[in-house]
Amino acid sequence: MIQNILFVGHDANRAGSQILLLRFLKLLKSYGKVKFSVLLKHDGPLVQEYESIAPTYLLHQEKTIGLKNQILQKIKSKLGQTSTEKSHVWQTLASQKFDLIVSNTFTNGDIFEELSQLNIPIYSYIHELRMGIEMYNGSQQAINNTLRCTQKFIACANSVKQNLMQQFEIPEQKIDILCSLLPESAQDYHISSTKVDTLKQELGIPQDAFVVGGMGTIDLRKGTDLFVQLAHILQQQNIYFLWIGGSHSQNDFKIFSIDSQRLGLHNIRFVEAVSNPLDYLAVFDIFALTSREDPYPLVVLEAALLQKPMVCFENAGGAQDLIETDAGIIVPYLSLNAMANAIVSIKENPACRLQMGKVARKKVLQRHATEKAFHEFLTILHIS
Repeated sequence: MIQNILFVGHDANRAGSQILLLRFLKLLKSYGKVKFSVLLKHDGPLVQEYESIAPTYLLHQEKTIGLKNQILQKIKSKLGQTSTEKSHVWQTLASQKFDLIVSNTFTNGDIFEELSQLNIPIYSYIHELRMGIEMYNGSQQAINNTLRCTQKFIACANSVKQNLMQQFEIPEQKIDILCSLLPESAQDYHISSTKVDTLKQELGIPQDAFVVGGMGTIDLRKGTDLFVQLAHILQQQNIYFLWIGGSHSQNDFKIFSIDSQRLGLHNIRFVEAVSNPLDYLAVFDIFALTSREDPYPLVVLEAALLQKPMVCFENAGGAQDLIETDAGIIVPYLSLNAMANAIVSIKENPACRLQMGKVARKKVLQRHATEKAFHEFLTILHIS
């Protein structure tokens, strides 16, 4: 019987896999039948939330800022104090008598050798597809460590399971699928037409404009460059494009901003990451997932809960599992003309757009109910 679990995260930033793990752990604490602790390789804004629900250990603390603290960190590193602190963390964990280790994401392979020395079964909860695995693992050795040391893989979506089988030839019986929890705030969110009108005014978007939305970090994997090209294709049709997320200090943003200027686009807006993303999601008439790869992003569930029809690329991740044929349109991989045509088709058929949105919400509520997802979580981890 599993009685004590160590959950391992790569950091505590406000991103999909980190937030999802935190929510599962909050439910597990309320369940009350097992003990658990958290090990984080790096810190981030969610550290205090992790600490509020379980003992939390950090391998690398990077909160210190300023020249004085940077100098102190370098001195400590040269004196070997950093490695001493890490050794203390490992010694503490070794004394905890865990029954199971659950590693959240593929990117923890660089510490799997240390984790393996605890002589405890390791399950890996995978949120990445091929691009993510190859981009965010520091070395091939880290990838090999995850593959070699993992007793069971938990995929966040069927697309992730299929990739594990195809890319690494992992046997199907070694992989379970754990669906995401419903986004907490989006479940009860009510769209305010007044707030939508106000945001449109602030953004310089005409009140009668059709708005295509994108949301997430600004980079090539998320297809922000493709979002810009869609805006160019459809700029003459009173269709505006609104991207929420990322930072204007990013080099990728600077490139895409220059692209927009050189193309003479008047119909695209970029808004940095905000604390109230649902208010902006409410402005969208349709959600365009231009990602080259996205396992099953949280924003897809949020868009569905707000009854927004969606378009995405085929073979680009798990969104197509939800969209299917009735909650939006799936187009051939990287076919911008096909995606532009899909957007126009949905725009010109308001009744169909409304029906797609209703279906999207219904499917999310059925497939990602909190009770259902948490029951799957307990079953996979053999918690009674």
